[in-house]
Amino acid sequence: MILMFFNQLSGITLLGVWLSLATVNVFAGPGEDAPGLELETCEMVVPGTPLSVVGECGWLVVAENPDEPEGRQIRVRVARIPANGRVAEPDPLVFFAGGPGQAATESWPIIAGALRKVNESRDILLVDQRGTGQSNPLKCPELELDKALAQDWDELAGTTRECLDSLEGDPRFYTTTIAMGDIDAAREALGYEKVNLYGGSYGTRAAQVYLRLFPDRVRTVVLDGVVPQTLALGTEHAEKLDQAIYRVLEGCDADLLCGEAFPDTAEKLAGLIQSVEENPVEVTIVHPTTGLPFSLTFNREVLSTSLRFLAYSSDTQAMLPLLIHEAAVEQRFDRLASQMLIATTGLQQSIAQGMELSVMCAEDYPLFPRQPSSDNTLMGDMLEKAVRIQCGIWPKGPVPANFHEPVTADVPVLLLSGELDPVTPPEYADQVAAHFPNSRHLVAPGQGHIAVTRGCMGKIVSQFIIDGNSDALETDCMVNMQASPYFISLTGPTP
Repeated sequence: MILMFFNQLSGITLLGVWLSLATVNVFAGPGEDAPGLELETCEMVVPGTPLSVVGECGWLVVAENPDEPEGRQIRVRVARIPANGRVAEPDPLVFFAGGPGQAATESWPIIAGALRKVNESRDILLVDQRGTGQSNPLKCPELELDKALAQDWDELAGTTRECLDSLEGDPRFYTTTIAMGDIDAAREALGYEKVNLYGGSYGTRAAQVYLRLFPDRVRTVVLDGVVPQTLALGTEHAEKLDQAIYRVLEGCDADLLCGEAFPDTAEKLAGLIQSVEENPVEVTIVHPTTGLPFSLTFNREVLSTSLRFLAYSSDTQAMLPLLIHEAAVEQRFDRLASQMLIATTGLQQSIAQGMELSVMCAEDYPLFPRQPSSDNTLMGDMLEKAVRIQCGIWPKGPVPANFHEPVTADVPVLLLSGELDPVTPPEYADQVAAHFPNSRHLVAPGQGHIAVTRGCMGKIVSQFIIDGNSDALETDCMVNMQASPYFISLTGPTP
């Protein structure tokens, strides 16, 4: 079976920065006398891609269990990308990665280009959240795709136990709240008094938790793809995915060319779901990494995984009517199956599944409904079923009693949403904005998950961080944003 993991930044336009490497040792900090970490030049790479940036990296040693400071110690990876302009401000930008399970140093290159203006005047501070990247990663042993696809629900419990037994660390101490103590320790070690926060997807939860714990340390906050503290991640994924997909298909119906080429696509999707549920199809495709033929059973789970990750970005949402038509009318499942393989292969490389389970099982699973949700969505109750099996096994760490209460503060907060986001839709940001009196919520027209890389959104975010308020943001450029044109054929969108 395919495990349905949470948020990832799939489909985002990637922009890399290639720089030559030098090996030097420096003492970090905004001032010569600041306490610091010993850093050396390093390259930070997005797994499975040539995308990278260069900065200065070092290690922060912390107690795995904060209540036992003399107990087992772990190393947390800390990186800094120094401001490259003539004048450097004292407050850096701290980046919180998504997932849960992605590493800041491995995710930052994806959005570095959009926020390059910020880096002119401010350092970028990246801390791989404990359990991710190089911070004592809680990564499960990788399963061969053919074995993963052949698993049934009973075997999921066994592979979860195997993962748990393979880890070097106690999963109870890799929750969001504990990890934010590491982030603040890195801030202090580098001598920063105030910081600016940017969180994307699950990183918006991390940023809100940091803000609640250390409100006096925060100058501004950007929340992109917003997760409300009141939400148990995973409980609404199926519902919100359907909401986004059917809005995309409605847009196709209203589009002259798309509606003519692919009429009634929503009805075709409903029939396709029922068809592959009742009669799965054997499909042979080319493996995305080995280039060899690969056989799999195209069933409802493969269909939902394929469509789910296509739904994350406007660029790939534009392909949905074409691919659904191919599968429903022409019985062509190969391109959807290939998308599933690409998505799951990327997840294996970028997500630390053990850390993801530590967060999910401690923070979200206790709020899951006791009864499974309705089966009338594309994903049905597959995600909830997987979570119940895994969290029935996974150790659960401590979570503060007020963890799921809304965070509030007077600092300037900018919230971003994609109009067609399938996992953190605009209504989530509206819920969160209500608790920040000095906030502004911008919805990127026609866009999916994570807005900062789309159109002029990076410019707007940079202006907000540099100015420290949203009063004079130049947002007129957003009127030019729109969903990507629909693919009418495999040659691409119609001009």
